[in-house]
Amino acid sequence: MTTNNLTASLLLILASIAMNAVAGGLKSDANSQLRGNDVTNNAFDNATTFLAVDDAFSFSLSKDDDTATLVWIIAANHYLYRHAFAVSMDIHKADGSIEQQSLTTATTFSQGIKTTDDYFGPVEIYYYQATAQLPIEHISNLALLSDAPNSQPQLSIQYQGCAEAGLCYPVQKRKINWP
Repeated sequence: MTTNNLTASLLLILASIAMNAVAGGLKSDANSQLRGNDVTNNAFDNATTFLAVDDAFSFSLSKDDDTATLVWIIAANHYLYRHAFAVSMDIHKADGSIEQQSLTTATTFSQGIKTTDDYFGPVEIYYYQATAQLPIEHISNLALLSDAPNSQPQLSIQYQGCAEAGLCYPVQKRKINWP
């Protein structure tokens, strides 16, 4: 075989390979376009759906003679931040204003897990459950500060958490009437 024939044969083989690659690519693109709706739907079907914040972090209040206990039930693959907890009492005044007294320093929180967060640095987080205990005597003394007629003091609860799949919920604030 002469050099010209060898070169021509190699060029023919390379051209054939290139044509098959292009044709295969076009075929793949055509199939994707024909199945475009299916591909799009499958992408959405596999997308992560996030829980509503109250489903991700539900909490309740219970009392005994000495202690009020807040319990957060945390959904699987979610967590709460310790540093985001705040507890205070809203005291209604006769002039219509509300005075807020912090209870956070008087509150005892359960032990969480120490870790490093990409945004907050070293943090303590809670999985599955978190508890906070407040001394009833302290709450009752603050409740006596209310001088507004027919008003009921309220506990103001603040917390924040995230889903492991990448969503951090905004800071949540809830009010509970203090009996």
